[in-house]
Order: sequence, then structure tokens, then C-alpha cells
Amino acid sequence: MEKNKKMIIVVVSLLLVVGVSLAYFTASVLLGGNGTSITGTTTAPQGSELTVEGTLEFNDLDIYPGHESVSSIRVTATGNNELIPYNIIFKGINTLNTSLNYTVYKTSSSINVSSSCSKKSEIMGGGKIYYEECTISNIEELGEPITEGTINTAETETKVELIGDEFITSTNDGISVYYYVILEYPNLEESQNIDMGGTFTGEVTIEISDIEPDINIIAAYIEQEDGSYEQVSDIPQSGYTLNTEKSTCSNGATPTGVTPNITINNLSKSGTSCYLYFKELSTVGEQILANKTIDSSRSGAITGIFTENTTGTVFSVTDDWGTSYVFAGAPTDNWVRFAGYYWRIIRINGDGSIRMIYAGTSTSTSGTDDQISTSAYNSSRSDNAYVGYMYGSTGASSYSATHANTNNSTIKGILDSWYKTNIVDKGHSDKVSTEAGFCNDRKTQSGVISGYGTTGYGKNATAYAPLGRLMSNGRYKSSQAPSLKCSQIANDMFTVSGSSKGNHKLTYPIGLITSDEVVLAGGFGGSGNSSYYLYTGQNYWTMSPSYFDSAGDAYVFFVYSSDSFGLNSNRVDSTDGVRPVINLKADVTITGEGTSSNPYTIS
Repeated sequence: MEKNKKMIIVVVSLLLVVGVSLAYFTASVLLGGNGTSITGTTTAPQGSELTVEGTLEFNDLDIYPGHESVSSIRVTATGNNELIPYNIIFKGINTLNTSLNYTVYKTSSSINVSSSCSKKSEIMGGGKIYYEECTISNIEELGEPITEGTINTAETETKVELIGDEFITSTNDGISVYYYVILEYPNLEESQNIDMGGTFTGEVTIEISDIEPDINIIAAYIEQEDGSYEQVSDIPQSGYTLNTEKSTCSNGATPTGVTPNITINNLSKSGTSCYLYFKELSTVGEQILANKTIDSSRSGAITGIFTENTTGTVFSVTDDWGTSYVFAGAPTDNWVRFAGYYWRIIRINGDGSIRMIYAGTSTSTSGTDDQISTSAYNSSRSDNAYVGYMYGSTGASSYSATHANTNNSTIKGILDSWYKTNIVDKGHSDKVSTEAGFCNDRKTQSGVISGYGTTGYGKNATAYAPLGRLMSNGRYKSSQAPSLKCSQIANDMFTVSGSSKGNHKLTYPIGLITSDEVVLAGGFGGSGNSSYYLYTGQNYWTMSPSYFDSAGDAYVFFVYSSDSFGLNSNRVDSTDGVRPVINLKADVTITGEGTSSNPYTIS
């Protein structure tokens, strides 16, 4: 910012004869000096300390009209989350006839701002006038001023409140804000001879205020890329959560929440004021988790069905990408609206993406609307190969040939067709993760059923690992151990070519729920549960192999319609429901609360 200041003076001949220089004065400007530090202690019980440090530049002794100077002060609050009110004041004397102008800016970080002035003179109207032209560097980085005013002439010391009712919340490490004061001796474009010999002395500092904060005082700050916080006038409406370590309110109130749902807890007194610090949520998983309680109780052995209303709680379990957060029991906050359909969140994957199962065109939790069709898993059943979501050669004499991923299962063809029509062709595929995968765990396991081995090919009776986690010696275990880690990632984790893991055999990133996910959600091998969110009163397929029996039939797990039996195994050529499972990308933007009436909606 650059201003040219000129003063017009009518000069009488007598003054010209004696050679008097007009409109010039000597000012002794004493505003604390460079490096000034003033410390005060609040009167609040916590005893926080408010420190002012100044890098002050009001030290020009000879100035002309048009002069501008810049002062910056840092106010630091150290203590234990105490909201401290204060005023920024000027105390001093202005014996000039002209009032001085001030403008004040406020920032959350230090900015290098300085003034540079050059003295000018010129002949006008038969006389000589003096003025200054000043430039202030980096002033645009200060943003909009927060206040401006004048310091009037006074023969005795006066106190001018530059800014009133400022607030800062103390922290253990100390938190700072910066104020920049631009002081201007204005050029009035008229004779200012009367100012000659005048002085301007004083200092800018703070004083602790004892006012009660107004309930309407809320200061908002947003985290920047470098980790600093910048004050904003508009509270963000999505994609941010409160930094609860920094955010604080007076009168014992506590702020929590994710935008736009910010809650002030324990709001019991008028005059409560809050400082809110927002940090950006980098994944959609973080957005959903921000208001959730994390429970680790389902990460080990599970001993039965789970029917509790778990709204507001998710369960941490390790998966192949990190820590997954599972919805279980009967939550009411895992609804999603995407691509024109409703979905239920199964879990937040370890990479931050959202795994969800199709729930139809309405929020009804029972009936056939929750599935896209009915189908056999595979139309043939007479080989170990048919437990595969994709499979290799039938009649082969090796495990690897049998479970090579060269042929599509019947159900995979149905899912691929549905995905192309409803996701790709309707322009929604850019929201679906190409990283997450679907585990068709075909690892074999001994000791599950008497006489069943681990060969896994041809017509050999074979038990597969998903069954082994639920059953022993032909009976369902009373303590079952589901897992979200795929036993054979390279062959059995079905992913598209863009993923960093898996077999890269999928045409489209769509699959089915696993038996392990069903148990984690509240189902239980051999036991019925009609009171958890995956129950629909219909049979529908998982993609988890169960066994190939001695009669020559392949079996895969399915969710049973009966409330007395629940998760069970069915022959692959049986006709059951098809409920697609997809994963939303970690970086999608959502709105809503996850309820059936206000589901998470993908922007």
C-alpha cells in the first residue's frame, strides 16, 4: 500500500522572508521501544499469565505530515485452558493540534510488515511545503483491519482503548495472537504550522478486563497446511472436526463435534464464550469416526450373537490395511445414500474407505428390497473349484489349478452387470474405491470336520478356513474368532488392477460380505439373530467358502432367513439373495448424520 501525501499551505510573505520551514514538527514517539515485554497475571483462579512482547517502530523523532509507522505486538496466554478477556490500549500524550489515525490488524501468526518513508518538499503558492510519502510492505497479508480510529490531542496523559473485549484461551505451552498497529500523522491538505514543536509520547499495551464474556462471542480458527491456525469469520460447514485439545469455552462448558454439528456441552450459564479450533478431516472415515466411541471388545473371541443398540459406537479390528472400525449390533447411525440407493456401513476400512452393503430403495430393514436379485452362487457344485468367486480348472489334480482365478462365478457375473448399469453408466464410479478388496478366503484347514482334509481340489472332502474359525470337530464353537485379514492375499483378495494389494482379477470393484464380517456385526455361526442390522428375514450369500463335502457338493456361507439359525452354509447351486458390497473412496465428501431419516449422503 502506498500513499502520496501533500499539504497545501497559503504562505504570507513575512514568513518567506525569514526563511521559516512550514508544517514541520519534532515528535518524541515513545511506544515501549523494541523488544518491550509487559507481563500481567489474570485474576481467574487458574492464575494464567498474559504476556505482551512488542516489536515497536514508533521511534522517528522528526516527522512530517503523511508519516506512517507500524508496530506489532504479540499477546501470549499461558495456563490451563482459561478464557482471558483483555483490552489493547494506548496510554500517552498527544500535544499536536492534529489527531493521529490508527488502524489495527490481527493475525494468528507473525508477518513481516514494515514502513518506509521518504521526506519530500516542494514549492507551492510562493512557499515551501514539507510532507512524507510512505510505503507499507506486506500489508495485504494482514487481511481486513479489525478496528480503526483516532488519538485526539491532549495536554495530559490519556488512555485510548484501541480494541476492547478481546479474548484468548491459555494453554500449557502458550498460545499467541498478533496485533499490528499502523499509526498515521495525517496530511490534512491545509496548514499544519500549529503542530510545530508538538510531541506525541506513549505506549501500546494490554490491560486485563474483568467483563463476563457474552454468550454470542465465538472465535473460530482453521488449521493451515503448516500446522498454524488462522482466524475465520465463517465456521466451516463440512469436512472439519474440533481440535478438542485446543478448543475451549468459559464457565466449564466443553465443545465437541464435527461440522456442521458442533455441540457445546455443560452449557449451564449465560455469558459463556468459546474459542473453536477446527482441523480438516482427511478421509471420510475420519469424518464418521469423529463423533464415535471406539470399542475394542470384538477384536478377539466372540461368544454369541450381538443385539445391543450401539448407536455412537464402533469396534476396532485389524484388517489388511490397518485398523478397521466395525458397526455391530443394532446401530441406527450407519445409513448411507449413494447412487440412488440406501446402504448400510459394514466398517470403515484400514485405509479410510467405507465398506457398505446394499439396502435397497427404502429404509425398510426386512424383505427382498434389500437385495438386487436372487441367484445361485455357482450353477455347478461338483468340484472344490466352485467355492470360488472366481475359479480355475474343474477336475484338476492340484490346489493351484483348481483355485486359479480364470472363470467368473455365476454371482460375480450378476454383480458386475449390476455395477456397470447402476454405478458406471450413471456416473458414480469415481466415488468407489479401487484400492479396497473382497476376501474369498480359500485357505484349507484341518480338524474342522472329521474326515475332511486340506487338499482343496477335485472331489476331495475339504474344509476351508472361514469354517475353521467358527467350527471344530463338526460343531460350531461357543467362542468364535472372525478375522478381517485375508489368509492368502495374493490369490484370494479380489481387487481391481489399480489396487496395491490382492490378485487384481476384478473387472469392477464390487463383491459380497464375508462370514467374518457377519459374525463381527452380530451374527454367530449356527445361531439366529433377528435383532442386528444385517438381518432382513431373507437368505442371502456371503463370499466365504465353507466346505466341499464327501457327497461331492461345494458349500459357501450365507445369512439365513431364520431367526433361530442365522449364519450357515448352503450348497452353491441353491438360490439365495444377492446384496452387493462396495467401498467408497476415502476422500469423498459426506453430509448427514447416518440415520435412516438423515443418512450420510455423498456429495
